[in-house]
Amino acid sequence: MEKEKNAAKSLAAAGAATAFAGLALYAVGQVLSFLFRDVDPDRIEKADTEAIDDTEDTEE
Repeated sequence: MEKEKNAAKSLAAAGAATAFAGLALYAVGQVLSFLFRDVDPDRIEKADTEAIDDTEDTEE
């Protein structure tokens, strides 16, 4: 009986630790995505193209 209680507690603790680790990794991923959102090459190329287009319009 005591072994079954210990096994259930261990399983619950392992499940809680796994859930916490998963949420922590997700949160870290979201923070890193937010911090490095301007590093996306497609976004930088699009911004550069728009800047070039704007300067061409103003020169005329």
